[in-house]
Amino acid sequence: MLSRIPELLSWLKDFQLNLHDPPTAKYSPEQGQMEVCVTTGSQEGLCKVFEMLINPGDNILLDAPTYSGTLAALRPLGCNIINIPSDQHGIIPKALKEILSAWSPKDVKNCSNNLPKFLYTIPNGCNPTGNSLTTERKKEIYQLARKYDFLIIEDDPYYFLQFEKIMISQLLQQWGQKGFLEHVDRVVDFYRIQRDAMLTAADKWLKDLAEWYPPAAGMFLWIKIKGISDTQQLIMEKALKKEVRHMI
Repeated sequence: MLSRIPELLSWLKDFQLNLHDPPTAKYSPEQGQMEVCVTTGSQEGLCKVFEMLINPGDNILLDAPTYSGTLAALRPLGCNIINIPSDQHGIIPKALKEILSAWSPKDVKNCSNNLPKFLYTIPNGCNPTGNSLTTERKKEIYQLARKYDFLIIEDDPYYFLQFEKIMISQLLQQWGQKGFLEHVDRVVDFYRIQRDAMLTAADKWLKDLAEWYPPAAGMFLWIKIKGISDTQQLIMEKALKKEVRHMI
Protein backbone atom coordinates (compact mmCIF):
# COMPACT_ATOMS: atom_id res chain seq x y z
CA MET A 1 0.00 0.00 0.00
CA LEU A 2 2.70 2.50 1.00
CA SER A 3 4.62 1.85 -2.22
CA ARG A 4 1.74 3.77 -3.81
CA ILE A 5 2.58 6.82 -1.69
CA PRO A 6 6.17 7.56 -2.71
CA GLU A 7 5.90 11.11 -1.32
CA LEU A 8 5.44 9.76 2.20
CA LEU A 9 8.39 7.38 1.97
CA SER A 10 10.54 10.13 0.46
CA TRP A 11 9.62 12.51 3.30
CA LEU A 12 10.42 9.87 5.93
CA LYS A 13 13.77 9.08 4.32
CA ASP A 14 14.68 12.77 4.21
CA PHE A 15 13.61 13.12 7.84
CA GLN A 16 15.91 10.25 8.89
CA LEU A 17 18.76 11.65 6.82
CA ASN A 18 18.43 15.14 8.28
CA LEU A 19 17.99 13.94 11.84
CA HIS A 20 20.38 10.96 12.08
CA ASP A 21 22.43 10.99 8.85
CA PRO A 22 22.81 7.17 8.78
CA PRO A 23 25.77 6.11 6.60
CA THR A 24 23.67 3.51 4.78
CA ALA A 25 21.39 6.23 3.40
CA LYS A 26 24.17 7.06 0.95
CA TYR A 27 24.79 3.44 -0.06
CA SER A 28 23.68 2.04 -3.37
CA PRO A 29 20.85 -0.54 -3.33
CA GLU A 30 23.46 -3.23 -4.02
CA GLN A 31 25.42 -2.18 -0.91
CA GLY A 32 22.36 -2.34 1.34
CA GLN A 33 20.91 1.15 1.12
CA MET A 34 18.71 2.24 4.04
CA GLU A 35 15.01 1.63 3.50
CA VAL A 36 11.94 2.81 5.39
CA CYS A 37 9.03 0.59 6.37
CA VAL A 38 5.83 2.00 7.90
CA THR A 39 3.83 -0.25 10.23
CA THR A 40 0.56 0.13 12.10
CA GLY A 41 2.24 0.97 15.38
CA SER A 42 5.57 0.05 16.91
CA GLN A 43 4.32 -3.27 18.28
CA GLU A 44 3.60 -4.57 14.78
CA GLY A 45 7.02 -3.37 13.68
CA LEU A 46 8.72 -5.21 16.53
CA CYS A 47 6.73 -8.39 15.88
CA LYS A 48 7.71 -8.38 12.20
CA VAL A 49 11.38 -7.88 13.04
CA PHE A 50 11.37 -10.64 15.66
CA GLU A 51 9.53 -13.10 13.41
CA MET A 52 11.98 -12.37 10.60
CA LEU A 53 15.09 -12.92 12.72
CA ILE A 54 14.31 -15.53 15.36
CA ASN A 55 14.31 -19.31 15.15
CA PRO A 56 13.34 -21.50 18.12
CA GLY A 57 16.30 -21.92 20.47
CA ASP A 58 18.08 -18.73 19.40
CA ASN A 59 19.80 -16.69 22.08
CA ILE A 60 18.84 -13.02 22.29
CA LEU A 61 19.95 -10.23 24.61
CA LEU A 62 17.62 -7.82 26.41
CA ASP A 63 18.29 -5.01 28.84
CA ALA A 64 16.44 -5.81 32.04
CA PRO A 65 13.84 -4.90 33.02
CA THR A 66 12.25 -4.07 29.69
CA TYR A 67 8.96 -3.30 27.97
CA SER A 68 6.33 -5.97 28.69
CA GLY A 69 5.02 -5.83 25.11
CA THR A 70 8.44 -6.91 23.86
CA LEU A 71 8.42 -9.92 26.17
CA ALA A 72 4.91 -10.82 25.00
CA ALA A 73 6.11 -10.77 21.39
CA LEU A 74 9.26 -12.81 22.07
CA ARG A 75 8.07 -15.62 24.33
CA PRO A 76 5.87 -17.42 21.75
CA LEU A 77 8.87 -17.61 19.39
CA GLY A 78 10.75 -20.08 21.60
CA CYS A 79 13.95 -18.09 21.95
CA ASN A 80 16.28 -18.00 24.96
CA ILE A 81 16.10 -14.54 26.58
CA ILE A 82 19.33 -13.44 28.24
CA ASN A 83 18.83 -10.43 30.51
CA ILE A 84 21.55 -7.78 30.70
CA PRO A 85 21.68 -5.73 33.92
CA SER A 86 21.21 -1.97 33.63
CA ASP A 87 21.43 1.08 35.87
CA GLN A 88 20.42 4.72 35.51
CA HIS A 89 22.69 5.03 32.45
CA GLY A 90 21.23 2.02 30.65
CA ILE A 91 22.84 -1.31 29.81
CA ILE A 92 26.04 -1.94 31.75
CA PRO A 93 28.72 -2.76 29.12
CA LYS A 94 30.86 -4.64 31.63
CA ALA A 95 27.94 -6.97 32.40
CA LEU A 96 27.26 -7.46 28.68
CA LYS A 97 30.92 -8.26 28.06
CA GLU A 98 30.91 -10.79 30.89
CA ILE A 99 27.86 -12.58 29.47
CA LEU A 100 29.36 -12.62 25.98
CA SER A 101 32.57 -14.16 27.34
CA ALA A 102 30.72 -17.50 27.32
CA TRP A 103 31.42 -17.48 23.58
CA SER A 104 34.50 -16.77 21.52
CA PRO A 105 34.52 -14.15 18.74
CA LYS A 106 35.87 -16.95 16.57
CA ASP A 107 32.49 -18.68 16.98
CA VAL A 108 30.77 -16.15 14.71
CA LYS A 109 31.54 -18.37 11.72
CA ASN A 110 30.03 -21.43 13.39
CA CYS A 111 26.22 -21.36 13.56
CA SER A 112 26.13 -24.35 15.91
CA ASN A 113 27.64 -22.26 18.71
CA ASN A 114 24.42 -20.23 18.93
CA LEU A 115 25.88 -16.83 19.64
CA PRO A 116 23.28 -14.21 20.58
CA LYS A 117 21.49 -13.08 17.44
CA PHE A 118 20.66 -9.57 18.55
CA LEU A 119 20.48 -7.11 21.43
CA TYR A 120 17.15 -5.37 22.01
CA THR A 121 17.27 -2.06 23.85
CA ILE A 122 15.23 1.08 24.49
CA PRO A 123 18.09 3.61 24.52
CA ASN A 124 16.20 6.73 25.66
CA GLY A 125 13.72 6.91 28.52
CA CYS A 126 13.42 3.12 28.76
CA ASN A 127 10.03 1.64 29.63
CA PRO A 128 9.73 0.92 32.57
CA THR A 129 12.97 2.14 34.17
CA GLY A 130 13.27 5.59 32.59
CA ASN A 131 17.01 5.12 32.09
CA SER A 132 18.93 6.37 29.05
CA LEU A 133 22.12 5.07 27.49
CA THR A 134 25.07 7.44 27.50
CA THR A 135 27.00 8.06 24.30
CA GLU A 136 30.07 6.38 25.77
CA ARG A 137 28.11 3.23 26.64
CA LYS A 138 26.56 3.15 23.18
CA LYS A 139 30.05 3.11 21.70
CA GLU A 140 31.16 0.28 24.01
CA ILE A 141 28.07 -1.78 23.17
CA TYR A 142 28.54 -1.16 19.45
CA GLN A 143 32.12 -2.42 19.62
CA LEU A 144 30.92 -5.60 21.36
CA ALA A 145 28.28 -6.04 18.65
CA ARG A 146 30.99 -5.81 16.00
CA LYS A 147 33.22 -8.22 17.90
CA TYR A 148 30.51 -10.87 18.40
CA ASP A 149 28.61 -10.10 15.19
CA PHE A 150 25.14 -9.52 16.64
CA LEU A 151 22.51 -7.00 15.56
CA ILE A 152 21.29 -4.12 17.71
CA ILE A 153 17.56 -3.42 17.65
CA GLU A 154 16.88 0.06 18.97
CA ASP A 155 13.29 0.59 20.03
CA ASP A 156 13.34 4.36 20.45
CA PRO A 157 9.80 5.79 20.84
CA TYR A 158 11.00 8.36 23.39
CA TYR A 159 13.84 9.79 21.31
CA PHE A 160 12.05 13.13 21.03
CA LEU A 161 11.18 13.16 24.74
CA GLN A 162 14.72 13.83 25.88
CA PHE A 163 14.64 16.64 28.41
CA GLU A 164 17.94 18.09 27.23
CA LYS A 165 16.98 20.69 24.61
CA ILE A 166 20.29 21.16 22.82
CA MET A 167 19.52 18.75 19.98
CA ILE A 168 16.08 20.18 19.23
CA SER A 169 17.08 23.84 19.32
CA GLN A 170 20.01 23.23 16.97
CA LEU A 171 17.82 21.41 14.49
CA LEU A 172 15.22 24.18 14.52
CA GLN A 173 17.91 26.56 13.35
CA GLN A 174 19.37 24.28 10.73
CA TRP A 175 16.64 22.62 8.73
CA GLY A 176 13.10 22.41 7.58
CA GLN A 177 10.56 20.21 9.39
CA LYS A 178 10.10 23.12 11.76
CA GLY A 179 6.44 22.66 12.64
CA PHE A 180 6.98 19.09 13.80
CA LEU A 181 9.98 19.93 15.93
CA GLU A 182 8.25 22.94 17.48
CA HIS A 183 5.45 20.57 18.46
CA VAL A 184 8.03 18.16 19.89
CA ASP A 185 9.47 21.03 21.93
CA ARG A 186 6.05 21.72 23.47
CA VAL A 187 5.52 18.03 24.25
CA VAL A 188 8.94 17.81 25.91
CA ASP A 189 8.09 20.83 28.08
CA PHE A 190 4.82 19.17 29.09
CA TYR A 191 6.47 15.91 30.13
CA ARG A 192 9.30 17.75 31.88
CA ILE A 193 6.71 19.46 34.09
CA GLN A 194 5.05 16.08 34.75
CA ARG A 195 8.39 14.50 35.61
CA ASP A 196 9.39 17.33 37.94
CA ALA A 197 6.02 17.18 39.74
CA MET A 198 6.42 13.42 40.22
CA LEU A 199 9.96 13.83 41.53
CA THR A 200 8.81 16.53 43.95
CA ALA A 201 6.02 14.28 45.26
CA ALA A 202 8.37 11.29 45.54
CA ASP A 203 10.93 13.36 47.42
CA LYS A 204 8.23 14.62 49.80
CA TRP A 205 6.47 11.33 50.54
CA LEU A 206 8.88 8.50 49.71
CA LYS A 207 12.34 9.81 50.55
CA ASP A 208 12.95 7.42 53.46
CA LEU A 209 10.99 4.51 51.98
CA ALA A 210 12.32 4.18 48.43
CA GLU A 211 15.07 5.13 46.02
CA TRP A 212 15.02 6.39 42.43
CA TYR A 213 16.93 8.56 39.99
CA PRO A 214 15.59 11.38 37.79
CA PRO A 215 14.89 10.12 34.25
CA ALA A 216 16.59 12.04 31.45
CA ALA A 217 13.89 11.16 28.92
CA GLY A 218 10.55 9.45 28.44
CA MET A 219 7.51 9.02 30.69
CA PHE A 220 8.66 6.65 33.44
CA LEU A 221 10.03 6.85 36.97
CA TRP A 222 11.42 3.57 38.33
CA ILE A 223 10.97 3.46 42.12
CA LYS A 224 12.56 0.74 44.24
CA ILE A 225 10.97 0.18 47.65
CA LYS A 226 13.69 -0.33 50.26
CA GLY A 227 13.73 -3.75 51.90
CA ILE A 228 11.21 -5.29 49.48
CA SER A 229 12.49 -7.41 46.61
CA ASP A 230 9.06 -8.29 45.15
CA THR A 231 6.36 -5.59 45.20
CA GLN A 232 3.66 -7.82 43.70
CA GLN A 233 2.13 -8.69 47.06
CA LEU A 234 2.43 -5.11 48.27
CA ILE A 235 0.43 -3.86 45.27
CA MET A 236 -2.13 -6.63 44.92
CA GLU A 237 -2.94 -7.05 48.60
CA LYS A 238 -2.31 -3.72 50.31
CA ALA A 239 -2.35 -0.95 47.72
CA LEU A 240 -5.63 -2.06 46.17
CA LYS A 241 -7.30 -2.13 49.58
CA LYS A 242 -6.25 1.50 49.99
CA GLU A 243 -7.79 2.25 46.56
CA VAL A 244 -4.42 2.96 44.98
CA ARG A 245 -4.79 2.58 41.23
CA HIS A 246 -2.31 0.59 39.21
CA MET A 247 -1.92 -0.35 35.56
CA ILE A 248 -0.48 -3.58 34.17
